[in-house]
Amino acid sequence: MLPLLQLGKSSLASQAFVKGLIQGAIYAGIVIVLLFLCLLPLIVKHIRKKQAKKAAAIRAKKSSKVRASQELKMSLKPEEPGKPIVTTFSESHILEKQDK
Repeated sequence: MLPLLQLGKSSLASQAFVKGLIQGAIYAGIVIVLLFLCLLPLIVKHIRKKQAKKAAAIRAKKSSKVRASQELKMSLKPEEPGKPIVTTFSESHILEKQDK
C-alpha cells in the first residue's frame, strides 16, 4: 500500500504544480496587458510627436522651395512692361531727357 500512496502523492503534487503554472501564466498575461494599457497613451504621444516633427520638417522644406520659386519668378518678371526695374544713374538721366 505504500507504493500506491506515493504514486497518489506524486500525481497530486504534479497536478498542483501544473495548476500553479497555469495560474501564474494567466496572472502574468493580465499584468502585461494592464501594463501595456497604462503605457499606451505615452507610446501614442511619443509616436505623434515624432510624426509632427517629420511633418514640420517636410512643410518647412516645401515652403522654402515655394518661396524660392516665387522669388525667382518675381525677380524675373518686371513690374511694368517696357521699363526696367533697376536703373542706373545714367539710364535715369536719359529717361528724364526722353520724357521732356
